[in-house]
Amino acid sequence: MADVAAPEADPRAVEAAAAAQLTAKAAPKADAETAAEQKDTATALEQQDAPQVTFKVQYGKSSAELKRPATSTIADLKAEVEKALSIPPSKQKLMYKGLLKDDAQTLQKVGIKNGAKVLLIGSSEADIAAAKASTASSSGAAGGQAWDAPKQDEDITKQPQHAKVIAKGVPEDAMPGIADKQVPLPDSLNNFNGLYNSQGSKVRLTFKPESQQLWIASNTTTQKLPYSSVAKIESWPIAEHPGYSLVSLGLGAGSSSRYWLYFFPSQYVSGIKIRLIGLRALV
Repeated sequence: MADVAAPEADPRAVEAAAAAQLTAKAAPKADAETAAEQKDTATALEQQDAPQVTFKVQYGKSSAELKRPATSTIADLKAEVEKALSIPPSKQKLMYKGLLKDDAQTLQKVGIKNGAKVLLIGSSEADIAAAKASTASSSGAAGGQAWDAPKQDEDITKQPQHAKVIAKGVPEDAMPGIADKQVPLPDSLNNFNGLYNSQGSKVRLTFKPESQQLWIASNTTTQKLPYSSVAKIESWPIAEHPGYSLVSLGLGAGSSSRYWLYFFPSQYVSGIKIRLIGLRALV
């Protein structure tokens, strides 16, 4: 019996079927894109009708006056801050009555109102690149590490006024020090005990990020220094006590006065510079 050839498929029918399959596959994606666009439009309309909040974002000595819808999110705010102060959202830490951790929260939810002051801790890409370049160029320098002050002919720690305090030895409650290494300063580390001042009295450093202040407390007094008043920070390793440094806080314009700290843990020298001044302190 002769074989019967199958009828050839109509090319137009094949094209139509293929087009139908492509349309079926694309439909969910198109629906999702449409839904996203509708959501963005609804959000934009909601923010347009929402009450506006005018407030300041303070970044060191710089600031930006912003006006945002009360229903806009922290993520929206970070995008606006990047435009105003050139700090990428990934490098921003915003503080208002504590750290603003949830990018999905609205300004209204976290309580930002007219006249509020939001604090920004962060670093620009330019600062980061400059700090990396500076560290790389000086990492092989003799007589100290990149984060230390330039080496002088005379070891500053041997000068009589410093040697007298250093001779007291490491305070019993001093934080353990690590030599020749820098580690990030954790956000949770806001207190440094076991330090001496230039009079040889015990002092404690306390960072107050919510008010951008550094508190230096002894048994009798507490000095409250705005972060912005610290113009320069220098450090010198204490040779007799590896892992500890002599640190100078230069205060005021041109660092006209200094506050000396003895037995500061060396591994956090870069960290305190970044926290008080920013990455430009390492350049």
